[in-house]
Amino acid sequence: MPQFDLQTIVATVSFSAYLWVGLYLLSRASTFSPLITISVVGSLLQSAYFFHNVAVNIVTGYELSVAVNRLGWWTNTLPIAFWFHVSLLVWRRGKPASIFPPIVTIIYTLAVLITLIGYSTNLLLDYDGKFYDRPEHLYVKAGPFYWFFIVYLALAGFGACINLIRLYILMRSGKEPSSASSRTKIVMLATGAFCFIIGGIYLAIKVNFYLTEFPDLPAHILLLVGLGLFGYAITHYDLLVEGKEIGRDFAYSFISILLFNFIYIGSMAIVGFNSPISVLIMTGLITTSHTLYDRLRDILDKFFFSKAEQVARTEAREYASELAFQPAPVPEIQPLEENTIPLVTNQGQIPEVEGGFSQKAFKDAVRRAISSLKNSPQLVKSPLLSLNVVEKRLKLQDLEDNRLNRATTLKSLLTELIERLRPDGAIFGTSEAWRYYNSLYFPYIREVSKKNAFAEARRLAEERRKNGNREPGEIEKVLEWLSDVDEDTFYKWQRRGSDTIAEILMEEETNLKSVKIAV
Repeated sequence: MPQFDLQTIVATVSFSAYLWVGLYLLSRASTFSPLITISVVGSLLQSAYFFHNVAVNIVTGYELSVAVNRLGWWTNTLPIAFWFHVSLLVWRRGKPASIFPPIVTIIYTLAVLITLIGYSTNLLLDYDGKFYDRPEHLYVKAGPFYWFFIVYLALAGFGACINLIRLYILMRSGKEPSSASSRTKIVMLATGAFCFIIGGIYLAIKVNFYLTEFPDLPAHILLLVGLGLFGYAITHYDLLVEGKEIGRDFAYSFISILLFNFIYIGSMAIVGFNSPISVLIMTGLITTSHTLYDRLRDILDKFFFSKAEQVARTEAREYASELAFQPAPVPEIQPLEENTIPLVTNQGQIPEVEGGFSQKAFKDAVRRAISSLKNSPQLVKSPLLSLNVVEKRLKLQDLEDNRLNRATTLKSLLTELIERLRPDGAIFGTSEAWRYYNSLYFPYIREVSKKNAFAEARRLAEERRKNGNREPGEIEKVLEWLSDVDEDTFYKWQRRGSDTIAEILMEEETNLKSVKIAV
């Protein structure tokens, strides 16, 4: 039975780690931008490479060795193409027009071409040559055109490094808006990419010149170090786009997966069931099941709970997950157009901050936050948690800076801003001056929707008559008034009311930022 050596252990750990990074992104991302999608696929493909590497290392016999090498050849070619694509998306800052530029198409085409040639011919790998580097273990020799694969690796790998280095130079020169944090992430990405390509070229040269006396271990360690840098940096960068500071959750999730693998694999070792292939498969199953646990529960809920219960259970899980993140501004400053208001102004210059909202995006965020005032699982996702006005209130109340307290503070702030829309001189009213306030206050503060306004007015009328009162109260009058309003008009009032609040909030934010800059 094949046994573990150090190289197989490192490859197994690398397989589990890359698999976890891909699944972590898959489970934590709320929206799948091109950058997040390509990062997920790249991580999963890289994990497949290490799975294939372990399989190649432990199989014996000529026919089986040839089959494993041939079927898994694609794991040597496709991952580097996706990492190049990731680097270009970071370089282009994920702009829709540049998702698939010509150079990316060329790299993918080369990857597919090399994969097909390597699978169907002996030009890249000589499957017919019998060469054993140890008893019963086949070492597949390089074919006459294996150098073409090395050139491809160098082109894609060093191209990825160059993309990231160019971006870092622009950031340092001030030509590309950035913060110290975002520059650090780019350095980590570039270093990780460099480790990838050096490790990959080392292995390719080793195969090309039949250097069987040189171990694969140094290359695998380089690839694992590349994971530590590249995986954390790209995951951090991806989720910062969604306004999530992942540091705490990333460490928490990684340690939990590590512990689960240690417990289960340790138990297997105690009972003697510890062959490399069984450990590899068990590691993959543990990492997948525990990382995607909540996603699996969502599927299982469909068979046991009603639709409303499913939604409630999903929101509860998302709520717990969101609380693990610290709110963070969006790391990319959007191009300033005519309808764009920067969160910070500095004598006409775009400051070195990780954030910016167009007017439309900001108003949409305010509208969603107001509609989520009574829905904590939704409110904790709001990008408005990152605002400085929220942070200031948090400090004034001497509260710990976490997502839960920021959500509570944002709720209080939006409630106060809705109250600012209340006209002076009365508690409630039905005149034109009250339309914006009433359309927001009753649905989102008192939780009486327009559809329920008439029923609630009737309930209040019955209570009034039971108490011997003949004249309807102010709230009853308002509810009857709202129930009579045309639905399109009502929602138009809501939009205008929330837009007014957004303008007030934006002005406070800009003033606060200006004071900080002046200080």
